[in-house]
Amino acid sequence: MKKTRWLVLMVVSLWTAVAEAQQRPNIIFIMADDLGSAELGCYGNTFNETPNLDKLAGEGARFTQAYSAAPICSPSRAGIMTGQYPARVRITDFLDNNADRYLDPAKSYTINRALSATGYHTGIIGKWHLDTKFDAPKGNPQQHGFDEVIGSETKYIADGDYFYPYDKISTFDTGKEGEYLTDRQCSEASKFIMRNKANPFFLYLTFYSVHTKLDAPEALVKKYKAKFDAKYGEGKAESLFGPQNERHEADHLDNPYLAAMIERIDAGVGSIMETLKKGGIDKNTLVIFFSDNGGVWHLGNNGPLRAGKSWLYEGGIRENLIARWPATIRPHTTVDTRVMATDFYPTFLELAQTKNRKNILLDGKSIVPLLQGKIMTEREPFFWHYPSETGRWINRMCSAVRDGDYKLLYFYKADRTELYNLKNDPSEQTDLAARMPEKTAELKKKLEQWLKMVDAEVPDTAIRKKVKK
Repeated sequence: MKKTRWLVLMVVSLWTAVAEAQQRPNIIFIMADDLGSAELGCYGNTFNETPNLDKLAGEGARFTQAYSAAPICSPSRAGIMTGQYPARVRITDFLDNNADRYLDPAKSYTINRALSATGYHTGIIGKWHLDTKFDAPKGNPQQHGFDEVIGSETKYIADGDYFYPYDKISTFDTGKEGEYLTDRQCSEASKFIMRNKANPFFLYLTFYSVHTKLDAPEALVKKYKAKFDAKYGEGKAESLFGPQNERHEADHLDNPYLAAMIERIDAGVGSIMETLKKGGIDKNTLVIFFSDNGGVWHLGNNGPLRAGKSWLYEGGIRENLIARWPATIRPHTTVDTRVMATDFYPTFLELAQTKNRKNILLDGKSIVPLLQGKIMTEREPFFWHYPSETGRWINRMCSAVRDGDYKLLYFYKADRTELYNLKNDPSEQTDLAARMPEKTAELKKKLEQWLKMVDAEVPDTAIRKKVKK
């Protein structure tokens, strides 16, 4: 009798799992801002406290070679929203409040619009940064067709706006004194989930944290300053970071302000997971956690990876990527296959059981097989283009290609080519360009061909003559 009952339970459990996998999942895409690749416990950090994100990784998949489409915010976000390399959409640097560019809804069919066309209810909560013309917007989230737009910036927000009343987010016109922005975003996310749980939804939850300036609730900062002092010596936290973290580049991998901000992100993710369980939809909801680019060099913790935000070295573009979807993804999965931010668009289309209806050129490839535990064949080359001529970053303007284990970088101002074997040298310390001239020439040719194919805007250097022929 017991054996029969056990078999029945197994059959019912199997049937339920199959049914859930066949349903179109809800999709929650959570993105941190400027999060270093070694800030989470599940990626090796021992100072910051991230139990909920660590649990998310344990219940799903943790990717080790996930790349953003750019080393800085606006182009990275453009790559996610369009499924195209930022060079194609002509957004290759961050958009400041004087920017003459924006993501044009007449030219770019964003992923939320594609999902909306298949019956998904779509929402954005938080940072957009693909249009900074706030007085006369031409490409804000509403104009790109989100069904709900909550807490997106209404003024240029680069220097932060972390506590209520929010000066740069007028859509949050209610709140209470001392309310922290990350907490408010997560509260709004839970409300969005509960009111839309009956039908498939796509939620783009995009945090303003941990972008500088760094700021967090005082009690949490004190907690981590005490933790810092216990590790490094009494009074060290105050001497390094000051009462307002005046030294934004304290050149220390452990940072009490950063740790406090990350804890609030982590707590928010935990509250969202509880909401999904409460709503009975956690098993068939895909939750993605990602970052737009690497942590700020000397401020964020990018582990052994070289440099950080605004550089095309690995510290600027290799990101944390966690995916949880119990209906499909096995717990404690590690994915070492290379993936790119442009892959999210075709992946979400496949999960929505729809095709690329507009026949839009997509540079990414669906990674659903990886979520299913299957092996994808070796990926095509990945490309990056960051021709920034912005002030102190002019030495960083660079294009790069990764093909297999090799990565080539071309720096425009110095007219310098560098080559690294990332399998043997993930920290990019040994330049092989002079030792491997044939491989260098091969990858440089591929890079030049790609720049020409996407009609990239190339600085006036030697390589420009080849690309513009």
